[in-house]
Amino acid sequence: MSEGTVPGGAQGSSPGWSAPGAQPPGAAGEAGYGPAGTAYPPSPTSFPGQPGWGTALPAHKPGIIALRPLTLGDIVEASFACLRRNPRTFLGLALLTSLVVLLVIGVLGAAGWLVASSMRSDDALDRFLALGLTSAFAALFFVSSATSIALSGILAYPVGEAVLGRNASMGETWRRTRRFVPRLLGLCVILVIPPTVVFAALVALVVWGFAGGAPAVGALGVVAVVCLAFATSWLGIRLVLATPALVLEDLGVVASLRRSWRLTPGLFWRTFGILFASSLLISIVQYVLSLAVQLGGALLGLALGSMSNSETGQLVAGLVAAGATVLGSLLSGVVTQPFLAAVLALLYTDARIRKEGFDLALARAVADSHHLPAR
Repeated sequence: MSEGTVPGGAQGSSPGWSAPGAQPPGAAGEAGYGPAGTAYPPSPTSFPGQPGWGTALPAHKPGIIALRPLTLGDIVEASFACLRRNPRTFLGLALLTSLVVLLVIGVLGAAGWLVASSMRSDDALDRFLALGLTSAFAALFFVSSATSIALSGILAYPVGEAVLGRNASMGETWRRTRRFVPRLLGLCVILVIPPTVVFAALVALVVWGFAGGAPAVGALGVVAVVCLAFATSWLGIRLVLATPALVLEDLGVVASLRRSWRLTPGLFWRTFGILFASSLLISIVQYVLSLAVQLGGALLGLALGSMSNSETGQLVAGLVAAGATVLGSLLSGVVTQPFLAAVLALLYTDARIRKEGFDLALARAVADSHHLPAR
C-alpha cells in the first residue's frame, strides 16, 4: 500500500473519520469506517488455517488504544505512546510551531525597539510603550492560541493513524492537513477573539468603576467577569472537540462546532476531568523540564561570569541565562503541546465510541486494511 493511500479515505482527507452523511464503505467498491453515527461491525473472517472470527483479536488493539470506551489511564498512556512511537512527527511539528511563535516575538520586539529608539519626546514614548505593550501582548496571545489550535488539529491526523496502528510521517501529515490550516485559523478567531474582547471590556469596566468613584459599577463588573469565566469554561468544554472533528471528518468551521456540541452532551464532566488531570500532569512535566534547563543555564552563566570581571563577561553571562530561559520554555512547550493534542484527539475518539459505536467501525476498517477475505 503506497503512502497516503488507505482504505476508505479519499486522497487528501483523513481516512475513515468520515463526516456525517458520508457515503458508506463499500458503496463505491472500497472499504472504510462508515459515516459518523454509523457502526459497521466487523465481518466474520478467518486467517489462513484459523477458521471463524479471526478479526476479533487483532482488531481489539490494532494501535495505541483498545477499541472500547477509554479510561483516563488509557488516554494518558496512549498520548505518551504517540510521542514515543512517532517522535519526529509529533515533536517536530511542535518545534516548528514554537519557532513560529518565537519568530513573531522577535519581530515584534525588534519593531518596537526601532520605533521607540526613534522617538524624541518622552510623552510620545510613554504613549507608544503603553499602546505598544498592549498590542504586542494581544498579538502574541492570538498567535499563541492560533498556533496551538492549528497544531492540535494537524496532530489529530497522526493520532487517528496511530489508533489504527500506523505511523504517519511529518511529510504525510503536512500533505494531509495543510488545507485545513485556514479553517483552523477561522476556528481560532471564533473561539478566542469574542471572549477575549468581552473579558477586556469587562475588566476595563471594573477598573473604571472603582477608579472613577462608582463602586457599584465596579462590583457589577466583577460579577460579570466571574459569570463570563464560568460561561467560557462551559462553552469551551462543549466545543473542545471541534478541532479534531474539523480535520478527521473534513468539516467546515461551523460544522465542526456543531459536531462537538452534539458529541459532548452527557460527557461534560468526564471531558472536563480528563482535560484537567492531563493539563495538571503535563504542567508538572513542563515545570520540571523548564526549571532544569533554566537552572543549567544560570549555573553556566555564573561560571562564565566568574571567569571575567569585565562588562563583556557579565553581558555574556546574562545572555546565556536569558537564552536558557527561552530554551527551557521552548523545550517544555515542544513536549507538552503534542501530548495535549493527542489527549484531545483521543477524547474525540472516545466520545464517538461511546455515542456511535465507533469502535466497531474502526475494527471493520482495520480488517479491511489487512485485506482479510470475508467468509
